Amino acid sequence: MEKPGFLTVIDDFENQLTDKKNFLKVLKKHVRCYENEKEVLLELSNDITQVRTKIDLITVFSSRLKSLFYFTHAVVSLVDKQQQTYYPFLIDREALQIKHRDELPSLLASRFFLDDPFISQAHGSDMPVSFLLDDIIHKPGIPGFLKVNYECGIKEAMIVPLKSKMETIGHVLMYSDRIGAFSDDFKAFISMISSQLSSAVSNIKINEEIEFKEWVNEVLLDISNNLATVRHRKDLLTVVNTGLKKLVKFTHNVMTILDEAGENYSVYVTDPDSPTKKFPRHVAALESANPVNDGIYSAASGCDGPVVLDMTTFDLNKVPLWFKLNYAAGAREMVINLLPGKTELELSLILFADKKGTFDAAALNIVERISSQLFTAASNIAANEEIMNKEREKSFLLDFSHDIAAVRSKHDFSVAVEKAVKKLSSVKGYIIRLIDNEGGTTSSYVYDSTTTFKNAPGFKQMIATRFDIKDGIQDKVLRSTEPILFITDQEMRRPVVPQYVRTWSDMGLRKMIGVALRTGSKDLGILFMETDVVNLAILKGICAQISTAISNVLVNEQLITYKSMLEVENDHLKEQINTIYNSAEIVGSGPEMQQVYQLMSIVAKTNSTVLLMGETGTGKELVARGVHKSSPRKDKLMVKVNCAALPANLIESELFGHERGAFTGALERRIGKFEQAHNSTLFLDEIGELPLELQVKLLRVIQEREFERIGGKTTIKVDVRIIAATNRNLEEEVNAGRFRADLYYRLNVFPISLPPLRKRIADIAPLANYFLARHCKNTGIKVTSISAKVMQELKSYQWPGNVRELEHLLERSVLLTNGSTLREIYLPKTRFGKDLSVNQTLEEIERAHIIQTLKICGGKIAGSGGAADVLGTPSTTLHAKMKKLKISKTDYLSQAS
Repeated sequence: MEKPGFLTVIDDFENQLTDKKNFLKVLKKHVRCYENEKEVLLELSNDITQVRTKIDLITVFSSRLKSLFYFTHAVVSLVDKQQQTYYPFLIDREALQIKHRDELPSLLASRFFLDDPFISQAHGSDMPVSFLLDDIIHKPGIPGFLKVNYECGIKEAMIVPLKSKMETIGHVLMYSDRIGAFSDDFKAFISMISSQLSSAVSNIKINEEIEFKEWVNEVLLDISNNLATVRHRKDLLTVVNTGLKKLVKFTHNVMTILDEAGENYSVYVTDPDSPTKKFPRHVAALESANPVNDGIYSAASGCDGPVVLDMTTFDLNKVPLWFKLNYAAGAREMVINLLPGKTELELSLILFADKKGTFDAAALNIVERISSQLFTAASNIAANEEIMNKEREKSFLLDFSHDIAAVRSKHDFSVAVEKAVKKLSSVKGYIIRLIDNEGGTTSSYVYDSTTTFKNAPGFKQMIATRFDIKDGIQDKVLRSTEPILFITDQEMRRPVVPQYVRTWSDMGLRKMIGVALRTGSKDLGILFMETDVVNLAILKGICAQISTAISNVLVNEQLITYKSMLEVENDHLKEQINTIYNSAEIVGSGPEMQQVYQLMSIVAKTNSTVLLMGETGTGKELVARGVHKSSPRKDKLMVKVNCAALPANLIESELFGHERGAFTGALERRIGKFEQAHNSTLFLDEIGELPLELQVKLLRVIQEREFERIGGKTTIKVDVRIIAATNRNLEEEVNAGRFRADLYYRLNVFPISLPPLRKRIADIAPLANYFLARHCKNTGIKVTSISAKVMQELKSYQWPGNVRELEHLLERSVLLTNGSTLREIYLPKTRFGKDLSVNQTLEEIERAHIIQTLKICGGKIAGSGGAADVLGTPSTTLHAKMKKLKISKTDYLSQAS
C-alpha cells in the first residue's frame, strides 16, 4: 500500500535529520493514530448516516467505537420535554452488563426525571461529562438503573448530550468497569460524532413515529372495518377489546347510555371479560340508573374529548355501585369519553386500568379517534335493534292477535293474556279491573295466576273488593290516553291511600303501570302491571287488543246468557203447553175460591212478594201462574224452582248459577234461575224445604236485588218478583228453628191460603167433569158422563191429595171404564176396605194415604208405577214428606201386597 503523502514527507525529513530520529518516531506514531481515528470517524459518520433502525445504530456505534476506545456498553436515552423526563431509547443488549438482572424489564419501561443528581449535571452541557460512580452513587434521588450498573461492577460513566436545534433531545450514556476509561481524547472524539448521532436518533425517532402512526392507522382501520360488520350489542366491545388493546393498555371497558330525559345513565353494554362479574351485585350494577350529576359522568359531560379520572381520589361511600365494583376489581384509573353524534343516542365509552398514569396523551388521542367509528357502529346496532324490536313487536302482537281472536270466554281470555305476558320477561305481575255496571267502582276481572304474590296477605281481599274509581289513581288512569307510572312509596304518602295501594306496598311492588282499557270512547277498565321496562308500542298494542277481547267476551257472555235464558224459557213454555194447569184453566166458583180470586186480582198488578200456602195438590203453581199472567211482567215467562226437587248442594247453583270450574263437575258456566227471571217472576215452590244455610243468601238477594254466581266475582243486579209456595206451616217451622224468621217475614208480605178440596165440595163436580173431558180427549176413550153414585163418592171422600189426587184417580178410573158413563171410582177406601175417619188430622190422613199407596206399589217410590208416579208428585218431594211424617219401611213393606 502506498504511503500517505504526509508520511512520505516525514520519512524524507527523518532521512535528512538523523539526530531527531526519536522525535520523529513519536510524531509518526501520533500521526498514524490520527489517520486511523480520522478513518474510523469517517467510516462511522458514513455508517451513521445510513442507519434506519435502532439495532443498526447501536451496533454500528458500539462496534466502530470500541475499536478505538474501551467501554463496556452504551445506552441512548430520549428526553420528554413536556413531562421533563428521559427514558431508554437505544440499548446494546448483548453488551449490557445488567442484562441478567430481574429489574431490567421495569427499568427499560421506566421514566426518570431530568433533575436527578446524575443526568442534571450534563443535561445542559455541550460537552461530554464523566463520573466516578463511587462519587455520586449515594446521593439522594440517584436513578435506579445507575445503582444496578454499580452493583454489576461499573465504576465510571459518561454522559454525552445529543442536541438538535440547540435543544438537548437525548443523551448517550456510556459505562466502563475501569476508572479513567473516558479520556479527553475519547470525549473529543465522541463530541465530533454527537451531531451525527443526534441526527440519526432524530431520524430513527421520526421513522418510528411514522411507522407507529401507520400501524395505529392500520389497527384503527381494522377496528373500523370490524365495527362496520357488528350487528349485535354483545359483539361491540369484543371488537373494541381485540383491536384497541393493541394500542392502549386497559384492563376492561364498558359503554353507557343516557336516558331520554337526560337525567340518568345506565350500562349499554359491558365487557364480556369484565372482572366485576365475580361480584354478586354485578347484575344490580348493570340494571341500575345513575344520575348524571354524580361527579363522574358530569366530569366528562362538559369536555370535548376523553377525560382521565384518578379513581383513588373519589369517596367510595358516594359513588355509584358500578364504580365501587370496578374499584374492588382493581381499577385505579379510568378514562371516560362521551361519543360524538347528532342523534338522540347519547353514549359514552369508559376504559379502566389497574395502574395510574396508564392513559397518556397518545392513549387519549387514540380513544378520541375511535369514538366516531364506535358511535357509528352503536348507532347502526341501535337502528338494527329497533328494526328487530319492531319485527318482534309485530310478531308478538300478531301471535297475541291470533290467540285473542279465538277467545270466547273469560277463561280463554285469561289463558291468552297470561301466555302473552309470560313472553314479556319484564312484567312480574298484572291484574285487570273492569268498571262495574253502575260505573262508580271497579272489580277484579282476571289476574296473573302464576305470580307468587297471590299468596301474599291481603291479595285475596284486594281481588274480592270493589274500589271507588274516584280515588286519585284509577280516575287518573282513565283520564289519560298514555300509560301512567305509579311509584308505590310516593302513593303511600297520599292523604287517603286506597287499600290496593297498601297491598302493593305490603307485597313489595315498587312500581306499577296503569293503562286504561277502552273501546272507542267507552272506558272498560284498567290494566295494572308491575314492570321496570316499558315498551310503549307493545303495551299499547296489547291493551288495544285486550280491550277488544274483553268487549267481545262480555258481549259473548251476554249472548250465552240470553241463549241459556231462551232455552230455559223454551223449556218452561213447553212445560206450560203440556201441563194441565194454566191460568185460564182455574176451575172453581165456590166462595173459598172467590176469596182467592179477589186476593189474586189485588196483588197481581203490584210487585209485592206473594206467599201461597196450602196442602199438596191444591193448585199453588196454578195460582202463581195466574198472578204472573195478570201482572205487568206477563210478557216474560215465569221461572219455577222446586226447592225440594234438588239435593241441598245443588240448590244454590240452581238459584244463582255458577262459573266454569267453580266446583268439581262445573264444566261450563250455568245461568241461575234468578238471572233467568230478571224482569219476570220467580216461583219458589216448596220454599219450606230450603236448607237453612241457603235461606240467608236468599234473603240477602231478595233484599239487595243482586248476587254473584258461585265461583264468580261479578255482581249481577236483578229485578225479580218472588212468589213462594209451601205446604208447611211456616210459623211452626220458625218456632221449631227450621226456618228463618227474617226470611219468613220477607216472604209473608201478601199471603194467600188455598183451601183444600174437601172444603170445596161445590167445586168437585166441575173439576171432575173437566178432568174427565181432558183425559178422554188425550186417551181417545169416550166416557161422557159420571154417574150420580160416583159423584156422591167423590164428594164424600176427604181428598188428602186434593185436586192432584182427584185428577189421577179420574185418569185411572177412565182407563178402567168400559161404557160411556163412569160408574166406578177407585177411591182408597174401596180399594183397601178401610174408610178414612173424618176425625183424623190432615197429617194423619196424608200419612195413611201415602202408606196405602206404597203398599199398592210394592214399596216402590220412584220411577214408572212407583208411589210418586201414582200420587203425581216428584220423588224428592215424596221422600221429604215421608221423612216429615215419619214413614219407615216397616210401615209399608211388612204388609205390602
